[in-house]
Amino acid sequence: MVAAAPKLTVSFKSTQLGAGWAPLNVVAVWIEGPTVGVNPGPFVKTIGRWADVRKPALVAWRAKAEPGLTVDIDAVSGATRQDHFTTLTIDWDMKDKLGMLVPDGLYTIRMEMADGNSTAAGQNHQATFTFTKSLQPDIQMIPADPPAPALPKWVDVSINFNPVAGECNNAMVDTGETCDGNCPADCPVAENACAPIVLTGSAATCNAACVVQAVTTCINGDGCCAPGCGVNQDDDCASGELSQTGCATGSGNGTGALLAFALVGLVALFSRRRR
Repeated sequence: MVAAAPKLTVSFKSTQLGAGWAPLNVVAVWIEGPTVGVNPGPFVKTIGRWADVRKPALVAWRAKAEPGLTVDIDAVSGATRQDHFTTLTIDWDMKDKLGMLVPDGLYTIRMEMADGNSTAAGQNHQATFTFTKSLQPDIQMIPADPPAPALPKWVDVSINFNPVAGECNNAMVDTGETCDGNCPADCPVAENACAPIVLTGSAATCNAACVVQAVTTCINGDGCCAPGCGVNQDDDCASGELSQTGCATGSGNGTGALLAFALVGLVALFSRRRR
């Protein structure tokens, strides 16, 4: 077990600029800081990059991440994007390019998107956000940047700094985690339709788990006649589906008992005839 560690999670959607590649586009997200006075601070690390051969179009990012156009050593999150529909999500462990935890302070998140052969940063969509690394969480939700009436360049921006998030994907189940490195991707199918096994959480945040969630409402066609339901509320009850307890519920109107009584009578009748 290791001590809980801070983590920043950023998610957002980009919008189309309309240059030569559109809707194809490339995106980079990086951190600068900590702020000293009015200076946003030096480049810290690229935390997300969806670009490979088209990365020269990310002019502002290259000026920070590749001074002198040296070899970029930050990880690639993905290649050229095909559209702008997918939400991009980034987790940062608050460590710089050398693997050292950054100090507390005000940090700047910078984003850049290009959908053409840009040669100047002003030709691209850019955004700048700030958050504070401290002992307190910093959670921000920005519906659109810039706000109306201007056309948004970025939408559904979410910034979540958690000072005690734990160290997900360190092969150890830390405080607040249910798994780490061995998280379930799916769950087995339950034998009882009234007690389905559902996947909760996610491997990305080390809280994935297979949990039994009992059906407690009357729903037609789900294979379950939940407790308290009858044929008038749930058509599954008419076919004698299993309830949460595993016992056949029948139709709820005594039909099963009547059929059983009739069968007993038929057996007795045939027995008398054979005599």
